[in-house]
Amino acid sequence: MILLLGTVGAFAQQFENESEIYPKTLQIHKIYNNSRGFKIEYVKADFSLGSFWAPIEWFRGSDSTGAIAYGEGGAYPYVSFFYKAGELSHFRLYLVENPAHESWGSLDPRGDYSEEFPDPDSKPVIVY
Repeated sequence: MILLLGTVGAFAQQFENESEIYPKTLQIHKIYNNSRGFKIEYVKADFSLGSFWAPIEWFRGSDSTGAIAYGEGGAYPYVSFFYKAGELSHFRLYLVENPAHESWGSLDPRGDYSEEFPDPDSKPVIVY
């Protein structure tokens, strides 16, 4: 009985120390670069495409909403969203650095996409 209570106590201690941040990772279908930021198309749980626009301001500063990490391999590109207390805290794009890679797309350079980009003080709205 003492051994059982000690084990339960150890597990309870472990769960108390668990991180409050929970990730949700999705595959990126295509990413489009623009002077104002990025348009990211991602694969939703039902295999349809979702998208969000990320202003460049989300990637600036130490307490930024977004971050970019470059890498190689079959898992790239993907995006991880990190939630704290049920709300989106920040996200990280894991991209292939080579802009000639098939995951990179191009937007019409003459197009005006200013209405597409959300307020830099907001967070992305993701539909899974």
